[in-house]
Amino acid sequence: MTIRMPTRRDFLALAATTVLLAGCSGDGDAGTSGEAPVPARTVTTPLGAVEVPAEPRRVVAIDSRQDLEIALALGLPVVGYTSRMVQPWVPLGGGARRLESPVDVEEIRELGPDLILATSIEDEYWLAPGLVDVAPVLPIDPAAPWPENLRAVSGWLGAEQAARAALDRYEDRLERVRERHGTAAMTEPVAVVDLRAPGQVGDLSHPPGVPSTVLADLDVPVLRFTPSADEQLGREAGELLARAGRLLVVTNEPGLDAASLAGDEVFGTVPAVRDGRLVVTGDVAYGSVYTALEILVQMDRLLGL
Repeated sequence: MTIRMPTRRDFLALAATTVLLAGCSGDGDAGTSGEAPVPARTVTTPLGAVEVPAEPRRVVAIDSRQDLEIALALGLPVVGYTSRMVQPWVPLGGGARRLESPVDVEEIRELGPDLILATSIEDEYWLAPGLVDVAPVLPIDPAAPWPENLRAVSGWLGAEQAARAALDRYEDRLERVRERHGTAAMTEPVAVVDLRAPGQVGDLSHPPGVPSTVLADLDVPVLRFTPSADEQLGREAGELLARAGRLLVVTNEPGLDAASLAGDEVFGTVPAVRDGRLVVTGDVAYGSVYTALEILVQMDRLLGL
């Protein structure tokens, strides 16, 4: 039997079909544990019908980027997250446990979650076998723009007001940056340069990445210097980037800065680098509203140069 993996269209259609199952149920025996019964709701997702708590109390975010950011933006009580480091602009706070990656189902089971947010559900690295038996899983589509995923999850959880507040904050900052720099009248393109892989140069301006969505919202002209987000370049990147008016440089290397790039044999020949029209930032390639807000902060700096 061939199993068809969910598409982005599936996510958008199914996110709109949330149905209330029950407000609250119980009988005389329910009080023996000393705890009130927890209301639940049934929603339809690309994983099928999922019964989720109306008020989640212990949430695990499988990916510390988009999954975690969505959980925090919706005010969910996060008890654990897996995989990568949490970026400094993500307001995690204390109390959440960093879990093993790839996903260790038994480790997550020990946390006793009542809800799990999981990305890339077609990949067992993220949706490990048996994870759906631990707690209800809400899937997040890595091929969809970040606002669509935030709205989808908020719809499944009945948390539309929290999502709207997060989006309002983003849109308010977006408008202030657009007005301050007159982005609609800009003609010089911005390139989003990926230096996360040693010795390779990538282009993070391709959809549906967070930088692509934010730059489109800013109405900033973009220089796409590779055919796809997956293609990596070497020395030839210097010549291709010569047409960029400004560079947003994304890296995981703490010591990389504008001065070191100016002294590089490849980047030192790029006019935007030579003239100091670049900003170096941390990994903003993937995430949700908090990463989008951070990109706006860095773009505000960049457009002022």
